[in-house]
Amino acid sequence: MIDDPILQSYLQDFSKNYNLESHKEADVFEYFSSYCVFLRDFSDHTVLEDVVVAGGLDTAIDAVGVYLNDIPVVTPAQVDEIVGRQRIDADFAFIQAKTSKKLNAAEIGSFFQGVREFFGPRYQPANDSIASKRFLSDHIFVNSVKMRSKPALSLYYCYAGNFKNDPVIRARVESGRDDLMSFNLFSSVSFEFVDADKLQSRYQEINLRVEKEVRINEYASLPAIKGIRQAYLGVLPCSELVKLLSNSDGKLHKALFNENVRDFLSRNPVNDEIAQTLTSKEKQGRLAALNNGVTIVARNIKIVGKDFTLSDYQIVNGCQTSHLVFEYQDQIDAETSLPVKLIEAEERDLINEIVRATNRQTEVKDEAFAVLSDFHKKIERFFFSSEALPDQKLVYERRKRQYADTTYTTQNIVTLTFLTNAFVSCILERPVDANDYYGVLLNKYEDTMYVDGHSLWPYLAAAVLLRELEKLCVGKARPVLYKFRFIIALMIRRKFGAVPHLTNDNARRTYAENLITACRDRTAFMKEVLEAEIRLAEAVRLEGESFDSRNAHQDRRFVERLFDS
Repeated sequence: MIDDPILQSYLQDFSKNYNLESHKEADVFEYFSSYCVFLRDFSDHTVLEDVVVAGGLDTAIDAVGVYLNDIPVVTPAQVDEIVGRQRIDADFAFIQAKTSKKLNAAEIGSFFQGVREFFGPRYQPANDSIASKRFLSDHIFVNSVKMRSKPALSLYYCYAGNFKNDPVIRARVESGRDDLMSFNLFSSVSFEFVDADKLQSRYQEINLRVEKEVRINEYASLPAIKGIRQAYLGVLPCSELVKLLSNSDGKLHKALFNENVRDFLSRNPVNDEIAQTLTSKEKQGRLAALNNGVTIVARNIKIVGKDFTLSDYQIVNGCQTSHLVFEYQDQIDAETSLPVKLIEAEERDLINEIVRATNRQTEVKDEAFAVLSDFHKKIERFFFSSEALPDQKLVYERRKRQYADTTYTTQNIVTLTFLTNAFVSCILERPVDANDYYGVLLNKYEDTMYVDGHSLWPYLAAAVLLRELEKLCVGKARPVLYKFRFIIALMIRRKFGAVPHLTNDNARRTYAENLITACRDRTAFMKEVLEAEIRLAEAVRLEGESFDSRNAHQDRRFVERLFDS
């Protein structure tokens, strides 16, 4: 039982938001720890059900995150898609989560042993989740020729106490780290104790409940602009930008770039020029004239003299520059500065316009601007206006944390990723493809999805169907159902007959309303789910003992036979 009242309140807030209130505290803590680690240090696209592996035969590992170029990957097909387009940086991250206040050297040793067996000879029996992650890891190493460098390995031990630098514990950690480095598989092996204080800080940072103060010696206020409370142009020292970019551990705070539509592009001609400027003592002084700078949108800006206090802020332009300034901070002189635009905006749509207008300097993937289109604005309004009970209401989140200050939880919120997966699986009838990264799907189906003239009803129906399915899988209550959710969603949708043409709004509405009504009738819906599971299990059985049932959800030939039968 966690007796820290502050951590307990954070855990309760998280549990309510993720519909985990009926689960044991230890199970919730595993998800909470995964949230605090993966969404802050790796990617906010991480799906907790995809990374938590805790349970029987978990080899002392509670969560495993695998990332290629900061993209969370869960299937070999995703790996193939990414390595087929570019060289890769790979990250493996492991979590052990304990609600106890004290550290136990034996438990830490078991954690190291579990990670050791993940990459090396395997002695302990492992559950399906661990086995699936091992299979994924093996597939990544098969593609090691496409790696820029060896993968980075990060281990996190999360617990409810306060860390004290116990020499015995430290010795156990150093021994484990050295042992893993001896595998010669990793560019680095890091181990971090994430205690109660760090968990609280991480939770706040992920939700952008942060406040930082910086000094801007030269600045000018912009004239009154409709929709903007206040705005300033200035020259910001790079050292002050580093303050804004640093999280509580002094690392790059990746959540600050949630609004930025451009991922860090790594090495390209533009970034090479910025890097050359930052690392040259002669050229650094020209940075303010050569660089477009950064644009920062904050919920609140307070000024006292030359000191600016920014609350809940985001970098909406300048991702490339920010990453490089942070990377080369030790080589940058104290007087080196760059242009900055600070905006306190009051209208959400205006922030979208700022994002679009300030992100045209270097190549940006088309999918990055998807949510800024008029069609997605229509989806947002349509979802919001649809009638449903509070626990069944779905809203479409076009901007990160758009509904952060409302009563809507993750059960109510539909993201671009979720809606894309739902539409591809249920409406386009491509459940295997739905496992892929949303950016790939947006490009692959750009002519058949989110198209002007489409009825909005199919998007709502698909979202409701998939969300009702996922509600049955909360906390890994039904892991097999979760893995096959895209296939089962299509099986249920097909029971309602052929779908009308996407531009036939009247027919689509009738079809969608019948499907939505059935999905929200819990008794009837559970019956449909059970029938689909039985049919699926029988199809797997008929494939024979040699069939790889663990990866059946991404076996195209199996899925085609299933729906042709």
